[in-house]
Amino acid sequence: MSFKLFFLLFLTAFGIQAQEKKQNDTIKIEINSNTKTIYVLGGIASVITKEDLAFAKKHNIQFHDFGCIAPTNFEEYEVKNELVFEYLNKTYGKQWQKDIKANVLGFEKWKNKEI
Repeated sequence: MSFKLFFLLFLTAFGIQAQEKKQNDTIKIEINSNTKTIYVLGGIASVITKEDLAFAKKHNIQFHDFGCIAPTNFEEYEVKNELVFEYLNKTYGKQWQKDIKANVLGFEKWKNKEI
């Protein structure tokens, strides 16, 4: 009985580790792609404005609005956004920070860590 329990726990731990590695690999692939995506939380109406679209075009990124259905794994999307913020800092300096809306997922948290 204890062997079966041990084996079940082993398989569960292996599955969780494999899932984490897959998420990390996905984040790396996204950040290395030509199109960088910033994730925003929306609502019934889109929160992406024409100013956001101009920002996206100027900085060669795109926005993804989740709409009414918020993701369950906020932390994953905050990490993805943080990588894009780092990319923007390296590519455009800090000037872009004045032009992006403050309610982008994880922006304020990232900006406070940077200071």
